[in-house]
Amino acid sequence: MKKIIKIGKPYITEGKSDIFGESVKLCAKVTFENPNNNQIETKECYFEFEKKYKKYLCIERSDAFVMGLLTAAMENDMDIEYETPISERLYYQLMTYYIPMVAKYNSKYPMNNIKLMGPTDSKIISNEHAVATGCSGGVDTFYTIAKHVTKIIPKSNRLTHIIYSSSCTSDFIDQRVKDIYISNLNFINNIAKECNVISINCYNNLYEFYKIPFRGFNMFFTTTFSSVAFSLQKLISIYYASSGTPIEYFNIDIEKTKGWDGSAIDIFTVANLNTENLSVYSTGIEVNRNEKIKYIADYKPAQNNLKVCGMESSGSKSNNGFNNCSHCKKCLRTMFSLYAINKLDSFNKVFDTKSFRQNINKNIGKLISIDHNSFTKESISLCKQNKVKISFKAYMYAYLYYKPIKILKKIFHNSLIVRKIYYKLNLDYKLDGYRDPSYDYYKEKINKK
Repeated sequence: MKKIIKIGKPYITEGKSDIFGESVKLCAKVTFENPNNNQIETKECYFEFEKKYKKYLCIERSDAFVMGLLTAAMENDMDIEYETPISERLYYQLMTYYIPMVAKYNSKYPMNNIKLMGPTDSKIISNEHAVATGCSGGVDTFYTIAKHVTKIIPKSNRLTHIIYSSSCTSDFIDQRVKDIYISNLNFINNIAKECNVISINCYNNLYEFYKIPFRGFNMFFTTTFSSVAFSLQKLISIYYASSGTPIEYFNIDIEKTKGWDGSAIDIFTVANLNTENLSVYSTGIEVNRNEKIKYIADYKPAQNNLKVCGMESSGSKSNNGFNNCSHCKKCLRTMFSLYAINKLDSFNKVFDTKSFRQNINKNIGKLISIDHNSFTKESISLCKQNKVKISFKAYMYAYLYYKPIKILKKIFHNSLIVRKIYYKLNLDYKLDGYRDPSYDYYKEKINKK
């Protein structure tokens, strides 16, 4: 018998929250087979906001819950059954195009062709025509913000709100998700203030319904992240999904996108997420990463707040006094791009630019050795265009130092004995400048052995 995720009627609860104080939740009871323990469970799925957003929560549709749980259902081959209608247009698009095509062309993951079972409704729900986008403080979101607050954008499409969701943490440990989320609230609110838009903060527990590792937060995440906008259909009429992948890499089969994630199909995904009330657009697909960085390089809110570091979202924190650890590959490739266009020092509030320059050959060498999605090649090309010299030493570090290390790491990846020596000698700090969050996982395995 086919497994089913059952979504009950949406309802609203009020109470006190250790995140927002007076808060309000859009909730639904969800019954499903937990993919992590294979037990049938009934849990309350919720989107929590500050109390002032109560009047905007949409209990007339199950859209937010279907969207939030769609990837969980597809990766675990579960149909979705819901009591309250979903938008008719959304139902048609998901069932006719998105679900069958993503399932057909992504069998290696796998993603499954599931059914949505329940009523639909085409009535328009009145809203206040807010225009929103998700905000993590990264390059993609700052590009979307900078582009859509300008006067050249028609007023009806001009950005009015940014959404900060706990989904951005890409984590699954409850307390850690909450701690990271709370630690970033002031940061996001400050971005909103500097960009002259309103911050909507949402804490949700969608991660509790996903398999670990979960594709809904790391691969096919656009539907998951967009679900917050669907919960506020009485407020938002336009939502911009910031894509990290330029259109040239588009392919429904993610395996063929040269290392990109689900953002490679964002132009297809968002075309199937529109409702009678909400229009969803993909932004950033028209430019590559370095073109985005060039676009925001003179944007003051980005210079003051840019946060690209991949460590905090995985449970680690930067202790160097900057927004970014300035050592991980996401930090290094961003600093290299800024260095290539002579804008690195404009971001000295958020990066340890002094350290980057002091170790310039090692840093560029490391990037050359781990080139991902052509970012480094694009930056090297920018250096040539701007007559920024790359020393021969950088290439020596790449091919005589970092490449061999990379090969050795791959060979001994599963050796607990080698890892024990590696961590005991603090080689991760000495080689990379930081300790990867996977340390906790392997430390436990080493201790057990």
